[in-house]
Amino acid sequence: VKKGSVAACSICKWVRAMIVYDKVAKDVEPKKKSLAEAEASMAKAMKTLGDKKAELQVVLDKVKTLQDNLEAAKQKQRDLQDQVDDCTKKLSRAEKLLGGLGGEKSRWISSSEQLGIAYTNLTGDVLVSSGIIAYLGVFTAAFRNEACTHWVGLLKEQGIPASAEFSLQEVVGEPIKIRQWT
Repeated sequence: VKKGSVAACSICKWVRAMIVYDKVAKDVEPKKKSLAEAEASMAKAMKTLGDKKAELQVVLDKVKTLQDNLEAAKQKQRDLQDQVDDCTKKLSRAEKLLGGLGGEKSRWISSSEQLGIAYTNLTGDVLVSSGIIAYLGVFTAAFRNEACTHWVGLLKEQGIPASAEFSLQEVVGEPIKIRQWT
């Protein structure tokens, strides 16, 4: 056709190109529709995936919170158990101490009574001790004992309380220092 007319050749080429374009367009058009549908479906799936990921993150956060709470509760349980063990040990030691101190009560009562008597007799005992130290240091032990007995008797007559069995060591002496002398 090119030999006959250049214009007819060009029209022929254009018609052939339109036929090829039509064939390709008819073949591509359904594929474009399928692509658009697939993209829409993919967008919907991606949106659903995003929603599900957000829900999953919420659940994972709750699980993490619950695990943290569980660990804190376990730690608190361990701490409380340690406190129970400590209290049990302290209670046991306290019971042993109280059992050991049970005998001390009677000793303290006795000591308290003796201190009460010593307090009552303090005035007369200090008076006799002062007299011994001031006046009787150079005399013999027998004379000192006789003078002490006489002075205690005079104190009783005057109503001044004093120990019946007077001992200078008990009134002014310190047992630890006296022990060191011997």
